[in-house]
Amino acid sequence: MENASKALIIAGAILISILLIGLGVYVYQTASSATSTVDLSSQAAQAQNNQFRSYFGERVQAAQVKNLMNAIRSNNITGETAAEQKTIYVLYNGNQSTTTAISQAVKPGKTYWVDAENETAISDERTEESITLSSPAYYQTGYLRVISVWEGSHGTAAKK
Repeated sequence: MENASKALIIAGAILISILLIGLGVYVYQTASSATSTVDLSSQAAQAQNNQFRSYFGERVQAAQVKNLMNAIRSNNITGETAAEQKTIYVLYNGNQSTTTAISQAVKPGKTYWVDAENETAISDERTEESITLSSPAYYQTGYLRVISVWEGSHGTAAKK
């Protein structure tokens, strides 16, 4: 009898240790999948931003600015249908504008300064509120939020 009770105690200890190991593996897998999701969303934001950053510069031609406006318009349409926070707003010479208006305003033969710099609050037409963030050119998720276009060869010179 004494050996049988010792055998039951050993079997119970083995079952408890197997349950603890299984719980540890489950917690590890959950934590590692959460960190890989964060890395993927960061990489997705960088990939999308690079598509627009290729247009950034001090002496951007009018055709490139029009191509950028088309890319932004396409991005905003897909972002709205996916209900994601990827809408990119555009400032032209310091004033919020639409991509269509900027495409019509840029003139061949002139150069433009394009960057993600933004020092002003912009209004979100969906909520009709003025938005200010600590880094107003980017969403907290890392996606571009505002692109500034200035007429002239250099942004600081165009602003003065």
